[in-house]
Amino acid sequence: MNEKPDYKCSICKDFHFLHPREADGSIDYTRTVVCRCVKESWEEDKKRNIMRYCELPPRAKYMTFENFKNPRNNPDIADAYAACLAAAEGTSEDLWITMASGPGRGKTHLAVAVCNYRLSQGKLAKYTYVPLLMKELKDGFSETGDGSYKNRYDTFLNVPLLVMDDLGTENPTRFVQEHLDTIFDYRLMHNLPMVITTNCQGKELPFRILSRLKRGGKIITIDAPEFKYKRLKDESEN
Repeated sequence: MNEKPDYKCSICKDFHFLHPREADGSIDYTRTVVCRCVKESWEEDKKRNIMRYCELPPRAKYMTFENFKNPRNNPDIADAYAACLAAAEGTSEDLWITMASGPGRGKTHLAVAVCNYRLSQGKLAKYTYVPLLMKELKDGFSETGDGSYKNRYDTFLNVPLLVMDDLGTENPTRFVQEHLDTIFDYRLMHNLPMVITTNCQGKELPFRILSRLKRGGKIITIDAPEFKYKRLKDESEN
């Protein structure tokens, strides 16, 4: 007597794909869909992969729009918040959002919040701390695969959303300036969104970079006193 196969999923017979049924109950053999037995786990894998791809710093999980508080209801910060939220939602009229201020005004929090929002929607985004961006590229000369110079540089050029944190604090070598110019030029020509933060004001940035920031979209100067957030604890720590 033949035993029945011991399938984990009786619907797809462990193939993970199946032909969908139409409204009238007939089977559409021209299409395949993912079976529900693996769809959830695949979605979780996808989220983990895009999180790794984004390369947010460890504390970035606390930097969300929900956790952002505007001290003293400063209008400059309110403008930056609204602009970043629109960039995250894909409703911004500006291709690029640049936030300029001294340290401790919340601009990195808002820039990372854009990444977190996009990632929560299953969309690709890339965060980079500009002073280390060029080090990452140079290190890639001795790497292969995803960490190679070519692949990392291609990511900065083509990722659907690029967040560049702390522009202007990088070492202004010829190598650095040539690569930054190329990234800004390429993304401007191809209408690719960016969110940029900088501690520099106006002419403190190289002329070519500043001109592209102005052409790319909105520059918001946050004129506010420095403020600090208390570190939020993860629920698992309570």
